[in-house]
Amino acid sequence: MIRLPLALALSLVVVPALAQSSTPAEAVKPANETAPAAPAAPALPPGMKQYWFVMLKKGPKRDQSPEEAKQLQAGHMANIQAYATMGKLQIAGPFMDDGDWRGIFILDVPDRAAAEAMCNDDPAVKAGRLACEIHPWMSMKGATLK
Repeated sequence: MIRLPLALALSLVVVPALAQSSTPAEAVKPANETAPAAPAAPALPPGMKQYWFVMLKKGPKRDQSPEEAKQLQAGHMANIQAYATMGKLQIAGPFMDDGDWRGIFILDVPDRAAAEAMCNDDPAVKAGRLACEIHPWMSMKGATLK
């Protein structure tokens, strides 16, 4: 199990809280002033890398025939292999029960739009058999499963 140093753990809680504070003068802006640019993404702690965690869930359309479901699964697996070969998919796998959560992806892509595009490219997602829930996620650089 990896343990974060106390200073790093505190920075993950304290720094975002400090960034959200504002004074009353900052809260009221003149009507002719343009809106500020969107804040930059927070810097990652040293040694960490951002990935995209995708929870694959049962989609809204699961009434395919057994043959169609088999074809969608074959396309889903081919899609997984193609993205893994490109280095964009770091790990994937199904859950071993028959719940609403069907599997996960850990994607190594630059932004949420790229993660969404990968999900939307999956034949099972296109058919509505699966749906993706996407979250930014970080891990130590070079971390592996053992």
